Amino acid sequence: MTNQILSKKEVKALLHFKSDTSLYTLERKDETFPQKIRIGLRRVGYRADEIYSWLESRRVERREVA
Repeated sequence: MTNQILSKKEVKALLHFKSDTSLYTLERKDETFPQKIRIGLRRVGYRADEIYSWLESRRVERREVA
């Protein structure tokens, strides 16, 4: 994967979140969630490789608990 940047909207779609508040809550409560990157005055994004790695770690963690 390249250094692709996902928009906040794309990340919310991947996580099945409808509101910005849900994403902000996850950022505050989960220390392992990737940090956002400021890409403009009023726009943030997330590195795609970090988001996909975080999702995979959640899948692995879920398998270990089950």
